[in-house]
Amino acid sequence: MERINRPGVKKLRTNRVLAENMVITVEPGLYFIDALIDAALANPVQARHLNADALKPLRNFGGVRIEDDVVVTKTGCEVISNVPREVADIERVLAEGRAAGR
Repeated sequence: MERINRPGVKKLRTNRVLAENMVITVEPGLYFIDALIDAALANPVQARHLNADALKPLRNFGGVRIEDDVVVTKTGCEVISNVPREVADIERVLAEGRAAGR
């Protein structure tokens, strides 16, 4: 299969057939990169999907990515990672790590 050559997906490895018992990572991320935000806001097609005022406080934030390990099953998939998702839970885990000197 040929790779898809479109922005946003051209670097993904999307042409592999998944088989039962394979383990993969799912790595959604959200990054606030000023140069990319500026280019998108300058592009009328992309800018119509953005709220420039809402983006202002997110500049210089960086980004976030939460990864999951997923095993392919006969009927779908199962998430096998165990990471917190709620802000309070994430902050608790980070605080526990700091308290333990990690």
